Amino acid sequence: MAPATVSLKERMKTCLSDSSMLLGGFVFSTEPAMAEIYTAAGFDFVIIDMEHALNDMGSTVAHLRAARGAGIHALVRVGEADLSNIPRLLDAGCEGVFLPHLGMPGKGTSEAIRTLKYHPDGVRPTCTGVRAADYGLAEFGKVASESNRNILSVGMVEDAQCIENIEEILDTGEEVDWLMPGPADLSTSLGVHGRVREPIVLNAVDKVFRAAQERGIPVGMYINDPSELPEWRDKGAKFIVLSIDLKWLGRSLKSAAKVCKEAMTK
Repeated sequence: MAPATVSLKERMKTCLSDSSMLLGGFVFSTEPAMAEIYTAAGFDFVIIDMEHALNDMGSTVAHLRAARGAGIHALVRVGEADLSNIPRLLDAGCEGVFLPHLGMPGKGTSEAIRTLKYHPDGVRPTCTGVRAADYGLAEFGKVASESNRNILSVGMVEDAQCIENIEEILDTGEEVDWLMPGPADLSTSLGVHGRVREPIVLNAVDKVFRAAQERGIPVGMYINDPSELPEWRDKGAKFIVLSIDLKWLGRSLKSAAKVCKEAMTK
């Protein structure tokens, strides 16, 4: 297995020109073999979670190394407390970030987006001795230009206030490469905790899709089960994030336990 040679951002350009989509999944486990498992299973990218999961900088770097060796694209979802660590994550080989609570005042996403790129496009700090620059062995001018071209930013729309102002935010606020609604957070913000199929939540998600598509921004969706995919494909989603590794493990174990218990009683 070899490192991915075409960036995820470039692969999306192909998806936009045809009917294809990209498939990813959240990694909450601290076990770096998960990147290899997702690669073998046929996924296009993984999202290492630092917002809700127990991944710290050490386990996240281990995930990034495993992903590079396996040849799968690796992004990181940062929590609000980790926004200042984005340059370190990029230096460690992260290909992009999922940014929580896009467009919310005081959350720091505007400042964080600027740290994704080197001058003149941003304010990412420079160090030539990091993993992303082959520890000083790569020509850094080329590293910087390729990074500015390929590093991916994904804005997560998770708040009722962002829904209300989504057009303005996308036109004059945070500039991101992709968008993804966060249905769980949206349900909480809209007062229907966890009920992601409530009309108020689905209408909010539809508004995000329309705003993104009117501006040519690829938009994707988090789903809990493959049966949900056709709905979002038909709405124009260009990438899908299929649940969480630990949820799938729990689901598979429960199913297996049920079969085994039934067999034991026969």
